[in-house]
Amino acid sequence: MSSVAVDGSVADVDVLLIGAGPAGLAAAATLVQAGIAVTIVDDNNQAGGQYFRQLPAAFRVMPGARLARDQHRALAALAVLDHPLVTFMPDTTIWAMPAQRVFSFSRDGFSGRLRARAVILATGAHDRPTPFPGWTLPGVVSAGGCLNLVKGQGMVPGRRVAIVGNGPLLLVAAYSLLRAGVEVVAVAEAATAAGLLRQTPGLLLSPRLLALGIGYRAAMLRAGVPLMNGHAIVVATGEQRVERIVIAPLDAHQVPRHEQARTFAVDALVTGYGLTPSTEITRMIGCTMRNEPLLGGWVPKRSTALETSIEGIYAAGDGAGIGGVELAVVEGRLAGSAVAARLGRPIPGTLAGAVRQLRRLDRFRHALSTAYALPEPVALATDETTICRCEEITQGEIRKAARDCDGNLGRIKSSTRLSMGRCQGRNCLVPAATIVARECGVSLDSVQLPRMRPPARPIPIGSLLQEALGPAREPDMPPS
Repeated sequence: MSSVAVDGSVADVDVLLIGAGPAGLAAAATLVQAGIAVTIVDDNNQAGGQYFRQLPAAFRVMPGARLARDQHRALAALAVLDHPLVTFMPDTTIWAMPAQRVFSFSRDGFSGRLRARAVILATGAHDRPTPFPGWTLPGVVSAGGCLNLVKGQGMVPGRRVAIVGNGPLLLVAAYSLLRAGVEVVAVAEAATAAGLLRQTPGLLLSPRLLALGIGYRAAMLRAGVPLMNGHAIVVATGEQRVERIVIAPLDAHQVPRHEQARTFAVDALVTGYGLTPSTEITRMIGCTMRNEPLLGGWVPKRSTALETSIEGIYAAGDGAGIGGVELAVVEGRLAGSAVAARLGRPIPGTLAGAVRQLRRLDRFRHALSTAYALPEPVALATDETTICRCEEITQGEIRKAARDCDGNLGRIKSSTRLSMGRCQGRNCLVPAATIVARECGVSLDSVQLPRMRPPARPIPIGSLLQEALGPAREPDMPPS
């Protein structure tokens, strides 16, 4: 494993792979099979991504420990990091692309640049924000955050927990908490049982994943956990932290029936409304984007070989469209095979085989996404509900600003500081864009997102001191 300088200089690499989750690791394994050197960058201190998240190196796990599920598969995927053609850079943040296929990175307070012959973006996803009254209370955590606690720290968010939302991640979170000894008081799923049954033919395309989901549900039934299909959270309340939640059934228009609401006492609430691709880098570097609700939102436009609109830059896994770990692995292999062919080292049979697998899994993804059709991101919010948590901007304030923005979210950003906090819009841009589309009477595709500028993620200011300054130029003017 070689090293890369962090003194502001430019290092030339064959392939730059951004993201060390399932898709990135699969792409790396394919590339080294072709004899191609790979530099993998990830902003976590360990590889594995969300699905293969590892406990800290100082932790010791007893054989057969309940929280070590999927570890054998994780270790098999992580083995590629020991290959002599692989350079792994953990704790490293990619924050800019100053030139074609040249990426600036920050690491340990220093900065450098990597110039690659080809780039694979495997940036993963994050929890899809769905605001509701009380979602900012301490003790309310996302499903992804809950699983990170369990997998990455061996911790749980509470002892008496309710799980609400929409999608298969709820089952994973509930199952993980049950195995950890938590009392799961209820699982409220917005999708109806009838809707899930209608998609059975498509779900049978991946019998292993279907069986896994059935196993999760069976475990909850054995534990006596109420599984409430067609229900949604109405409000979470408490003094210093969440103490009570109200859950109600949904009518045919997805509106809660308040007269049939039930209250549960909890010390933690897990919310999960699916995932949305992490597209900070693809947006920043200028990839053509499109809004695909069944893929989780805005995603980069790609060719059949997973190449984006920018030549030599590919995107794979959940960062290019939510599909789960199995599809992410296949896309990683496909992207790796496509890059190997681009660099003149094709691997016979791998490209066509990956395409066939991808088509089958893509049909399964479509059935799953249809079965768990997500509610509108602000369907549960009121005008008093905070949408932008960093700047404490409510839905009512965004609605008022939307009346004069002509569908341009950048104007609202300028007047309200929406998305200017540490999360840089990861928690508020999708709900805010939905509000703007509704208020302006336009489609979500028509809403102009704010221009994405470097740094793509927060970095220490000291890292910028390592950057060579280019010639001065006038800034681009925002659209009028």
